[in-house]
Amino acid sequence: MRADADFMVFVAARWPGLVKDAVLLGVRPEDAADATTDALSRCRRSWERTSREADVEALVRDALVAAADRRPRTDQPGREQAARELVVLAPPTLEELKARERLRNRTLLRRAALVAAPLLLVGVGAGAYLAGRDHPSSGGRHDDTLGNAAVAREENPAPGVIWYADGRLHLDHTVLAIEGLRAMTRVGTGVVYSDDRGRVVFAADDGRREVLGHEDPSAAVAASDENGWAAWVETEGDGPAIVVAQADTGTTLLTFPVRAGAQVLAVDGETVYFRDDQDTYSLATQPPGAVPVVPPSVLDVRSRTRVFQVDESHIRVVQPLFDAELDVPGHGATLSPDGTLVVTRQPGTDTLELFDARSATPFPTGLAEDDQVVAFAPGDRQTVAYVVAPGGASPVHGLELRTCELAPRPGMDTTCSVRARIPGTGSTPVLAR
Repeated sequence: MRADADFMVFVAARWPGLVKDAVLLGVRPEDAADATTDALSRCRRSWERTSREADVEALVRDALVAAADRRPRTDQPGREQAARELVVLAPPTLEELKARERLRNRTLLRRAALVAAPLLLVGVGAGAYLAGRDHPSSGGRHDDTLGNAAVAREENPAPGVIWYADGRLHLDHTVLAIEGLRAMTRVGTGVVYSDDRGRVVFAADDGRREVLGHEDPSAAVAASDENGWAAWVETEGDGPAIVVAQADTGTTLLTFPVRAGAQVLAVDGETVYFRDDQDTYSLATQPPGAVPVVPPSVLDVRSRTRVFQVDESHIRVVQPLFDAELDVPGHGATLSPDGTLVVTRQPGTDTLELFDARSATPFPTGLAEDDQVVAFAPGDRQTVAYVVAPGGASPVHGLELRTCELAPRPGMDTTCSVRARIPGTGSTPVLAR
């Protein structure tokens, strides 16, 4: 639409000034981009009419003042300096502004539903609940209030690798201050992570955070960068249920009741894989339903490639697109996002082994015999990242973040580089999937 095009020209031109104006209005610097996005999302629908009949600058200004009024305010002294020093990142896209508008509309509908519910209460049988339902965590025992993370502009020393250490989450171009992160998966330019309080959180590269739900603190949330979906076993509400959500907007796509102890294994495309008791299922959202997976010993699924534990000492890699099945020695497995690399361990040891998931060709790991691996993450295009205590040193004496390009042909060496040195005194570092 022409109106949307004109609107986005305005957003691109005025974004830095509007974010700084938000700070001058008393919005905390870490909340300024979110407040400005909120304000702009409220102006889009009336943009064409206002541009013809009134002043769009006044429209945006009024929306920004209202957005500032809905947020905690800073003291007047220091606002000008904070605005001058603020690092302003890229403006939101049209889709992001539309998503914010949809999220706000759903909130209004939920409030209306809460008022109408006593009048319309009906029994609902067990089964799957489709999109439009609120998160099971809403109104639960937990406080879902989670402020935006402090942001520092800093280029990642390991391009393409998202990593967390000592309370700092390193994204591509920014670092977020986050406490208690335990596991994460990259989604777009941000991450979905779980923390030591059992919260499932989406964090954007501008510091915006949203609590999506709650899970057992010992579990790990599964997510996919392919479509931005996240899935976990929600522990709030009437009983355990798998929740599938669009991570960056918080939209609930599906809620599927399961038994206590169920575990989400992977999200691959529009399919969620989970284990319930001794069985494994693939869960689809449209139409909603779970189908048993045979054999049930699924370890991971990425880019339609599946890996199973065949017995105590062998794994099987299955690529349905090529009708190929490959057995290799190993116990446990993690696939790269593109499904071409599998990382496993030598049976009965902690020694890592890397195989091409398409041919079962082994790769040199790039590790020394006495390196102690603290974390690893296979990447796209035959790469892998490690956090290691080098040369047999204790992790408390310092760690290294390394990235490796695997040997392109048999007989060649894997090439590794030390990208960062990490103090060994903080929490265990985490690499994003």
